Amino acid sequence: MSDKDSASIASSVLIAEDKHLRVLSALCSTFIGKLEEDELDILSTVDSKVLITNTTDVQEFGNYDLGADEEFIEKLVTRINTVVRPKKVAELKKLLRNLSKPRTARILTGFGKPFYELTQKQREAVLNRWATSTFVIERQAFRTLLTLICSAFWLDARKFYPAIGYPGPDPDASYINYDDRTSPEFKFMEIPHEGLDLPREGENEIDVVIIGSGAGGGVTAAELAKAGYKVLVLEKGKYYQPKDLTLEQMDAANCLYEQSSWLSSEDGSVSYLAGSTFGGGTTINWSACLKPQHFVREEWASKGLGYFLTDEYRRSMNMVLSRLGVTSRNIVHNSSNKILVDGCKKLGYPCESVPQNSADRPHQCGWCGFGCKYGEKQGSVQTWLQDARDYGAQFVQDCFVQKILVEKDKDKSKVYGVQAIVCGNRTLRVHCKKVIVAAGAIHSPALLLRSGLKNRNIGRNFFCHPTACVYGVFPGKDIKTYTGTILTTISSVAENTDGNHYGAKIEVGSLHPAFVSVSFPWRSSLQHKQFMTEYNHIVPLIVIVRDRDGGKIVCDADDMPAIQYTLSQHDAKSMTEGVVAALKILVAAGASRIGTCQNNVGEFAPSAKDAFNDPELTKYLGKVRKAGFVANACNIGSSHQMGSCRMGVDPVTSVVNPDGETWEVENLYVADASVFPTAVGINPMITIMSSAYYIAKHIITGSSSQVKSAVTARHEKRRSYTMRIANRTFTF
Repeated sequence: MSDKDSASIASSVLIAEDKHLRVLSALCSTFIGKLEEDELDILSTVDSKVLITNTTDVQEFGNYDLGADEEFIEKLVTRINTVVRPKKVAELKKLLRNLSKPRTARILTGFGKPFYELTQKQREAVLNRWATSTFVIERQAFRTLLTLICSAFWLDARKFYPAIGYPGPDPDASYINYDDRTSPEFKFMEIPHEGLDLPREGENEIDVVIIGSGAGGGVTAAELAKAGYKVLVLEKGKYYQPKDLTLEQMDAANCLYEQSSWLSSEDGSVSYLAGSTFGGGTTINWSACLKPQHFVREEWASKGLGYFLTDEYRRSMNMVLSRLGVTSRNIVHNSSNKILVDGCKKLGYPCESVPQNSADRPHQCGWCGFGCKYGEKQGSVQTWLQDARDYGAQFVQDCFVQKILVEKDKDKSKVYGVQAIVCGNRTLRVHCKKVIVAAGAIHSPALLLRSGLKNRNIGRNFFCHPTACVYGVFPGKDIKTYTGTILTTISSVAENTDGNHYGAKIEVGSLHPAFVSVSFPWRSSLQHKQFMTEYNHIVPLIVIVRDRDGGKIVCDADDMPAIQYTLSQHDAKSMTEGVVAALKILVAAGASRIGTCQNNVGEFAPSAKDAFNDPELTKYLGKVRKAGFVANACNIGSSHQMGSCRMGVDPVTSVVNPDGETWEVENLYVADASVFPTAVGINPMITIMSSAYYIAKHIITGSSSQVKSAVTARHEKRRSYTMRIANRTFTF
């Protein structure tokens, strides 16, 4: 290791210098600090059931000072150093250093002394100023600190779960509720310490390597294995049997999510949740099974991808739905979904039930974001991967693919294998005939770039369904939004805000404490503790935007994916109209207070008698519209990523052809959400699976007529254009 490398690593570690730790502790105390006597009195007046049932726990929570909890500070520093990307750690370290020095602290806080010497009220005022600052760097600092500190606390705040009425892991997850049939066994290939090289021919010959085991990888593995191909599936994450899932927030974050759930865009304006486990996103999604809408398929067909309007594609979708056991029967709406239905009904807004992949069972589990302990959710593990296993596919877990191996000559490039690292230090080299990349829209383009592909579209056109949350408080109702079936209703009232079918859908989220703590504004330690004690009376609605204007995936200095994405003005307008509609739904359903994820918009208490004729509601909604959604001035998330290796009919505008094969390298395919030409606008699992099913069938049957006809049409168009130029005829 060079001195330069050593210096780089040292700079990316949050060194535990005393002055830096003092600043970090002061920040923790600011977000979740000990309340004064008058504040404790205010906390005791919150209209929440826990004030009656768990009075002592609430009082203890009110007196708790996070910054004085040395064990938490130690865990936080360790988590930052092990989970957060080095670049982000270096930025945080610089912020702590500047806040520890009087001269630089004055610039950031307005006070000529270290941050830890300020009073609680002064520190709260500083953070509130940052949250709504006109300076991007201050908004970024606030957003980063809120996410790191509050989510880390609530991910593992078992001691204070009683204070908010949260039970922790599903209390009904007893061994009685599941059996071995719902906890499938998989045998994973063992890679020796000295590494392994699987040759092109021989006993261990592999025909196809599939990178990723989620919605796309599972389908392609199953179909190719059924067709007789020798399939090897490489998964970056690990397999956790349903019966072994703890349903603890921290365990789920660390074991099932990309970057332990602390993944964000480069500017920090969007937080991303992406699966990183066997089964990918299908292991941790909320069971929603929605077909791509007609206008999306028509848009894709207009780009030359006519397959999406064919009977063949419809048959693919129906086959996928059948294999997953998708149905709307036996759905039981939980309290939050009933609120959405009720509000929409009163306003005349469209509202539909969302089919579930729960094999026709009334799967009333609000913890499925942490994996399905009952094995009832029919994700890739319960379906496609078992099919692949039964037809002889092999699997490797904890396997990071460094690059795809490509043979190049003057006329063409052709894939011949992959190189990977297993268990952090064991080299795996596999020779094969075909490679299918299904690593997700964040990792798939990064892998192609690391492998030397040069197509300028790789990583571009990244869409992520940016999501805003709104909430309504219902003091008289025991909501417990984390219980019951998670996502069973959807409203499309705001799906076409621009006249071109770009807008937002409104759904219900299963927000456990860590997610709630960073989804809505923080204004003071008192306000935060008040809000969390109302946790069981809060209904969160999520506003999912079909983003028109995408971002980009690039590789950072370590060749790892970095997300360059900021919400555009067009898509911010879609979000605004979706948020306004969601707020109206909550008001119609009887919320006593409503609020958004915008830092510069407060709460509003609707009139109990005639809310929609109250001019104050009109003013409040106007305030929401005026504030809009500026980067880092609001809390925006994303659970769906797509489009970064888009499918098309021309290498000038796309990465793969209509059959999923890359334009640059023969026998190298992409079969996940990254092939989407645009954002799909709904929960994407069914669209991913049906597209992957088609790509797998093409690989089995050979080159399709669609590619030939699309490419032929493109060349004919160019030929016609050239002839017109030659004859000097121009049309504008």
